Amino acid sequence: MVSHALKLGLMEAESHHQTKVFEAGTLFARSEGIVPAPESAHAIASVVDEAIKARETGEKRVILFNLSGHGLLDLSAYETCLSGKMQDA
Repeated sequence: MVSHALKLGLMEAESHHQTKVFEAGTLFARSEGIVPAPESAHAIASVVDEAIKARETGEKRVILFNLSGHGLLDLSAYETCLSGKMQDA
């Protein structure tokens, strides 16, 4: 359904480097107390970008995203990022 919505032009897709994704996930965990799954951390990276744009332009916005799961099974990936060993492919 998501691919179809993209094809119809109902939405846009974005990509982020994995280091940025895990940095956004870490920021969210430190702020909200929930370690997000990497899939959700991709959305959080986009939310951070949109919030920064809104702050820079002085625009008041409501930014909605879906937190689809916790990242407790992905803690080794967070550890890799926090230790500086993660590389963007």
